[in-house]
Amino acid sequence: STSTMVISLLYFFAAANLVHSFSLPSTGFRSIKSWDDVKEPWDKAGRRYGPNWSVDDNLDPVETPGQTGAMVWPIPYNASYVHPEMRADLPVGKFLRSRPNLGICMSGGGMRAAICALGWYRGLNHLNLLQKARYVSANSGATWTSLPLICRSILEKKELGTDIDLDEYLGKYEGKYDDISVEEKSLIGKNLAEANILDPEVDDTTPGFNAWSTSINKFFVDPLMEIREDWNWENDFWLDLSNAYLWNSDIKPILDESSLPFPVFVATAYDSRNNKEFFPIENTLLYSGVPLDPRKLDKKAFMGGGFVQGVALNAASVEDETPVPFELDDNKLYLKEFENPSPVVKIAELTSASSNFGASGDAMLKIDLQNSFFRKQVYGIAKMFKGELKKTDLSGYFDPGKYKWWSPTTGGAPVDLNFVDGGMFDNLGVLALLRRGCSTIIVCDSCDTDVCNGSIFDPKIDTIIEENCGVKYYDVASLFGRGKSIIKDIFVKKGYKDTLNDRSKVFAPEEFDSLMKEMRALRMQGKPLVVRKKLPIIPNPLAGVYESYEVDMIFCFNGAVDEFCKPVMEEESGGPLGWMFGKKTKKDDFPYVDTLKCDYTSQEVSKLASLSSYNLVEGLKNVGFDIEQVEAGNLETEEEQLVQ
Repeated sequence: STSTMVISLLYFFAAANLVHSFSLPSTGFRSIKSWDDVKEPWDKAGRRYGPNWSVDDNLDPVETPGQTGAMVWPIPYNASYVHPEMRADLPVGKFLRSRPNLGICMSGGGMRAAICALGWYRGLNHLNLLQKARYVSANSGATWTSLPLICRSILEKKELGTDIDLDEYLGKYEGKYDDISVEEKSLIGKNLAEANILDPEVDDTTPGFNAWSTSINKFFVDPLMEIREDWNWENDFWLDLSNAYLWNSDIKPILDESSLPFPVFVATAYDSRNNKEFFPIENTLLYSGVPLDPRKLDKKAFMGGGFVQGVALNAASVEDETPVPFELDDNKLYLKEFENPSPVVKIAELTSASSNFGASGDAMLKIDLQNSFFRKQVYGIAKMFKGELKKTDLSGYFDPGKYKWWSPTTGGAPVDLNFVDGGMFDNLGVLALLRRGCSTIIVCDSCDTDVCNGSIFDPKIDTIIEENCGVKYYDVASLFGRGKSIIKDIFVKKGYKDTLNDRSKVFAPEEFDSLMKEMRALRMQGKPLVVRKKLPIIPNPLAGVYESYEVDMIFCFNGAVDEFCKPVMEEESGGPLGWMFGKKTKKDDFPYVDTLKCDYTSQEVSKLASLSSYNLVEGLKNVGFDIEQVEAGNLETEEEQLVQ
């Protein structure tokens, strides 16, 4: 009857609505044919995705109390892989593929690296390269400048609809700079001058890795994020930032020609079940994960690689833990339900995990740094030689960041990962850009050793001293298979295997000698240390680099030039016994500043940032760099994308 049909239809729609609101399939993952099929009103801007939300089979938002729906990507073992941010159906992919295939990487090196990064960004902005480059990768100290700059630019565009004033945040490029009394004027530079990452007030109240994150957030990140008084941006960061790359409406675009490059923050990780083997972690504003298969590094590392959308970092999977299949001929997206992260990862932790260099010792040193007694003794000795650290209880700062991470490649239960400084695997961030197939890479290295230093170069026979140069420039040397371990064997725990060269070598060893000789010649001439070399890539599965092609490498080293050669950071010397009174016995020769120096004056920040920007701008000019000559971007179809 008609009434029966009406009642049946009402029952059907009610049941369908109930399923739509509360239930999802219980499979380990679900496929989404194309992100273009996800229809989200632009004014929602993805705000209905994240903790307690997922999507149903119709790709509509659905509430899932206690659960988070997140995209997951396995990591294939060949050059055909298309990284998540380069997918043609994601707004961020359309944005990046339209840009020249240029990557910029910035090394670690504590506060010295953070200040050099300020100068590099200033120079890149002057050359209009920030608005054209596809990627920027950063490690350790360079992330203290990179993360707040990039996050602020996205949030300001998203919330206020305005472009960030880069001259205000980075300062204007002024070329040659002779007045060492000038104070730093840029917003980020003022931040760096006021920063003290070893803040005793933080450490008194917050132990371990949380103290490190709290300090970094306090000095580098939080001061630049005050956009709205009523806005808790820390908790909303995965939604406000990662979703900016997924919803880019024509009505209110976030990604456009003025946007900064896509950032990759490199870190090092080790499985808590096997702390004798390092492997890389890549953290981005869209996802976090392992860009290779750790089982290739050590048979005891049973976890696999892959990427998980950031909203599900530090979360356990729900129900079925089946891995995502490898279907290289299939351009599907995969979505999986997780328990809500506990706790939610905050923005400062991306740079904290990349820079907690002290925690690296936990994986290699004989001394158990988790033992509070031994740790206090070690740091007590360190304070005897570093007077500026005396007010800080260092024993609480250098713990690894601990997170749960589920591998889309192998599935199974989530693995407990320890995140430590990216310098243990890729201090320069070069490998991250080679994995993404960048055709041109500008390598910015805040090295602390003069290339003319007698300990690394023997002028009599015109050759490098292998042992010393491999240590002082280990991050560059290891790319050529020429790196040397910083830690002596007698201090390393039994069973630890130094695989620095094995997991990093992507260039021919003899090219390292040529690079260092050219750098030395420029240093002796008082010119910016910028050398350009076209290098064939040697594929290395241990590095996650599978493609063999010729890459245009432009190396920019920190170094004194004629216009900036006056020492401006002299330290008081107390003679041979000066360390007993908290005074240094060695002067800091500008610009080769000790990585452990944490307290820079405004004038020191201004001088080093100005030098870095000058070196980069003039150096790129000297080697004939032209952005128009970089491989052009293109918006390919899905089929063409897969072929690439």
